Amino acid sequence: MSEISGQNGQADPERFAGRGSAGGQPRGRRPARPRRDLRVALVSLASFVVLLGVAAVGGYAFVNHLAGSIQRIPVKFAKLDGVSEPAGAATVLITSAAGPGSSGLIMLMHLDAHDKRGGVVSIPPQTLVQVPGHGLKQIDTALGYGGPSLLVKTVEQLTHVQIDHYARIKFTGVSNLVNVIGGVNVTLPKKSVTEGYTFHAGITAVYYVRNPSISPDSRVVLQQSLLRAILDKITTMHLLTNPLTAVRVVYAMVAMLTVDSNCTNSEVEGFAIRLDRVGGSARTFVTAPTFTVSGDVYLNSSLSNKLWTAIRHDSIAAFAAKHPATLTPRAPE
Repeated sequence: MSEISGQNGQADPERFAGRGSAGGQPRGRRPARPRRDLRVALVSLASFVVLLGVAAVGGYAFVNHLAGSIQRIPVKFAKLDGVSEPAGAATVLITSAAGPGSSGLIMLMHLDAHDKRGGVVSIPPQTLVQVPGHGLKQIDTALGYGGPSLLVKTVEQLTHVQIDHYARIKFTGVSNLVNVIGGVNVTLPKKSVTEGYTFHAGITAVYYVRNPSISPDSRVVLQQSLLRAILDKITTMHLLTNPLTAVRVVYAMVAMLTVDSNCTNSEVEGFAIRLDRVGGSARTFVTAPTFTVSGDVYLNSSLSNKLWTAIRHDSIAAFAAKHPATLTPRAPE
């Protein structure tokens, strides 16, 4: 943002000094010119304030228009009984469009009450959990049984974490966002080929999240790795709050996002500002601990219950410090 420096205008002492009888004016008579100068200055200042106000309102209207153009879908949220969370904390359930009735990504993005820290907690989509009204099922199938509302209810009953909003990401729009922010760096453990593209270890990549040769769990980790790189760059460089970059970034994000119809424009804008305050080093990425039996994936309840408690108490980072094995890797080995 450019700084506009003006000269420090000081009043000309000769304009305000009485000339007395030597100057031809009767002693004690007030000169008319200073009053006109003051009146002109006040009018100019008032005009400047009005212009600032018009610019601010115009900018707000434009941002409000962008936020309003995000696709909305109806989602039901229920107030959880007996759940106490810090006032001001916020949790958003985020999924990705993986196919009809399923999600390739299920994660909780949590911002602490005072915006000092945040965390992203992923739940592997193949994890078997109790889906209300349908019994023990893979958690990602809740979307097929009852849409986002049932998935929200399933996650809330599983974690006892109050979910405030729902968002869905279309990875077909992620490429444009990556281009808008000038690219991101992701770490690949080894050379790979995806859709005709050859990616060497450590190279910048976008389409690698679509690799059909890897397992669903590994693909989810790749998606998380890309999202983490995007979030890190947006927040580290303050691309959402910098007037020079915000419009293009928001345009790209609008194209790839769907949110619940309860999410107001002001809440979208407020969440973006809060996210910008939480730098990359203050975010912790964790994956809910699981184990596999005969190909079926189950939660490690004794450990995952501590993780849910950590979300409710704004202590995801402290949980990860005690249980480093739950930290989400940047890319699958």
